[in-house]
Amino acid sequence: MKTAPLLCLLACMTVPAAFASTPLKGLQFEAQKQQVMKDVKKTCTPSKNMSDTDFGNKILANEENKLHVRDATIALERNNQKNYWDAIGQIQCPDM
Repeated sequence: MKTAPLLCLLACMTVPAAFASTPLKGLQFEAQKQQVMKDVKKTCTPSKNMSDTDFGNKILANEENKLHVRDATIALERNNQKNYWDAIGQIQCPDM
């Protein structure tokens, strides 16, 4: 009879811990996205009136670019600068 409340208490204590990392992962993803876009802009210069969202959509319209952006993001997570810049360098600039 005492184990049921104990299990309930344990479950209540572990659930918030599982969700606590979610906002941090979201912030980390956003920071990585901004870093990748900043570095892609060094290679592909967008027109001055193009928003960051439109520029990102143009880059990601190409399937190969999606893979290169993914590779760059993974390399950034792993702190592998060589693979990161290799992936950024392989992104093809769209017509703007």
